[in-house]
Amino acid sequence: MRLVYLFALILGGNLWSATACAAPRVAVQPFGGAETEPLRQQVAKIVTKHGFRVLTSLSAVSGTSQYPGLAKDKRLAAFVVGEAALRGNRVSLTFLVWQGLDGSVIGRWEVAGQKTTISRTLARDFWKRLGRAIGKAHAPPSDYLPPAPPMRINAGTPLADSVGPS
Repeated sequence: MRLVYLFALILGGNLWSATACAAPRVAVQPFGGAETEPLRQQVAKIVTKHGFRVLTSLSAVSGTSQYPGLAKDKRLAAFVVGEAALRGNRVSLTFLVWQGLDGSVIGRWEVAGQKTTISRTLARDFWKRLGRAIGKAHAPPSDYLPPAPPMRINAGTPLADSVGPS
């Protein structure tokens, strides 16, 4: 184990960044409604904790037909979209998980509770309710081709009956 750790240090962390790049990417979209940014950040942390690379910098889309193209451009397996409704001291949240591959809804969960306790409910139940959907989501195939490895071509031995320069 020490040897692996030493090797990772020598490479400057490249071993760990390679595994991080291999993790599926998930976008957690801004939630509709006021005062929802702390809840969105909590959802992003929950998804990150389960081994996904979370992207929170994307703004909300104007139509669901944009998901497949955006997923292909950003190499996203899923989008987590939330809508919040505040009524007095209560908050109601509706979550949808859209698959990047084709833009279909593959997960839905509705939850409601007091503003003071909704974050505990999210911490306890979000992954139980939507983790399977996020885990089975697939990104569309990318047009990106990594650099090809160097090729060595063996042209063989010179022909015995070849004509040399005259």
